[in-house]
Amino acid sequence: MKIITSRKNTKEKPKKSFRTALFIPIFQLVCAIFFALVLFILYLNFRGEFVIIAENLWIFLLFGASLIISAAYTIVITITERKSETRRGLRLKDIEKKTKWLIGWSIWNLFVGILLIFLYGVLLILVADMLAMLGLLFALAIVLAIPFIGYSVMLIYSSVRVLLKKIKSKTNIPLLRGMTAVGFSFLFLVSAFSIVIATYNPQWTEGVDYEEIFVAGEEEGRGYRIPAMLSLPNKTVLAFCESRADPFLDWGDIDLVMKRSTDNGKSWSKIKVLVDEGDHTAGNPCPVYDKPNNMVWLPFCVDNKDVYVMNSSDLGKTWSKPREITNQLDLDLSGSEDPLVMEYGTGPGCGIQLSSGRLCIPSYYFDERGSHIIYSDDNGTTWERGEELEHGGECQAFETMNGELCLNCRTTEGYRYMACSEDVGETWEDGKLAKELPSPGVMASIHRFTQKPAQSKNRVLYSSPGATSRGHLILRMSEDEAESWDISREIYSGPSAYSQIVVLADLTICILFETGKYDYREQIVLVKVDLDWLEESEDETLIPFGHLYLLFLGISVLALLVIHKSRVIRR
Repeated sequence: MKIITSRKNTKEKPKKSFRTALFIPIFQLVCAIFFALVLFILYLNFRGEFVIIAENLWIFLLFGASLIISAAYTIVITITERKSETRRGLRLKDIEKKTKWLIGWSIWNLFVGILLIFLYGVLLILVADMLAMLGLLFALAIVLAIPFIGYSVMLIYSSVRVLLKKIKSKTNIPLLRGMTAVGFSFLFLVSAFSIVIATYNPQWTEGVDYEEIFVAGEEEGRGYRIPAMLSLPNKTVLAFCESRADPFLDWGDIDLVMKRSTDNGKSWSKIKVLVDEGDHTAGNPCPVYDKPNNMVWLPFCVDNKDVYVMNSSDLGKTWSKPREITNQLDLDLSGSEDPLVMEYGTGPGCGIQLSSGRLCIPSYYFDERGSHIIYSDDNGTTWERGEELEHGGECQAFETMNGELCLNCRTTEGYRYMACSEDVGETWEDGKLAKELPSPGVMASIHRFTQKPAQSKNRVLYSSPGATSRGHLILRMSEDEAESWDISREIYSGPSAYSQIVVLADLTICILFETGKYDYREQIVLVKVDLDWLEESEDETLIPFGHLYLLFLGISVLALLVIHKSRVIRR
């Protein structure tokens, strides 16, 4: 009976070993697929957020492909080797006896495993508030846990297992199958992107004069976003923005601040806080100048719902107390006091005064009702709301030479949306996507530059990042009332996002926009150019980091050579 039992156990043991061996690469494949899925979802939602990532997407594509291919290959060799007495795979000769290699590689895998746990926590924190509001936080936590925690457990287990056995002086240490390829994949991702960051050096186009206006940390612990600007008489320029406790969030502790210049932007005052609502949001500045009455009006929103205005009769030196006009506008809001429920926004950017004297503030609902204007025909005393476009958001306006009011709106469709009104914003004609104005989904500025008979031509200016990401700020000009945009030049090849154009009395073009070396939240700068600069031939945009493709092609070839030299190890 003992002999029979022994034979039975001898037959069942390989079967159990095969199932265990097959489970690990299958689990790796599941983790790899989920990792690729997470990267794809992040790309769909944030593909234009970081220009340095958008321009080097091939790194992440290779990384995801290597995880999936290596896991699938491990499954194949695990199944095929069952029928033979050989153990196949990408295993270097006598790898278990190479102590330094084993210890070094185990430490790297241990580091990656810990890093994945950290990244898992960071991702959950970044999106926790928004997803909790939508009831999706638990689902996302599970989806992210599969690749991040799954890989981290395998990497940490494999590394600790090797290190502990090495401490016990065991000469031959079996490696957890597939972990070498996983480690190489993460090594490629980290090293490739580290080189990209180290060599990244975005450039300003020759002839561009720029100055930092708001720099992160200027107020302790604050970052700056959402610029707005006005050019006023007596060489006065006002620059507004949001001062944020967390520049990545559109809600929370956000103040409305301003700087003032009296020499056409050559020098600036210190930051002046105009509105501070504590832990609540005061933002979306959209100033407008009432020229006949020498009055500056500053509409803004609190908690992305309620609309207020304040005004200055001395070109921004002093300001009135904020006055709420939400009820005047007859806004159809939910009544929610939750700061995470964002419903309404003014601008951002600046408003315009029409030739009729009407003050117009581009505004929008956060839902499908979309863009419209709020306007005043009594010099800012009362305000009304025009008809909704049922399209777009974060819009800007200009007046055509025939007296039409046109809105240029942000969309999620890859292009700006344009619509015009013959009754100055009370109703709208059918709009259309402006296919000559590709946009990554960002606020952009449109501004009247020159008009007959005061100048030789009718010109309209437009500023926005490039087509696919928040970077490569481009200034465009139309000479046919925004029907076509044949003249354009890149301002800066690095990160950029929201921008605002004004034109000084001497026709100097000023652009206040978000930018930085690695991230557009680093600072808000003021750029000055002129018509001669803009009308020069368009700059050729080169593909950044092209030389790195050759470098990593060489790395890939080297990896193939290593695989070619690997051998089959017999049990």
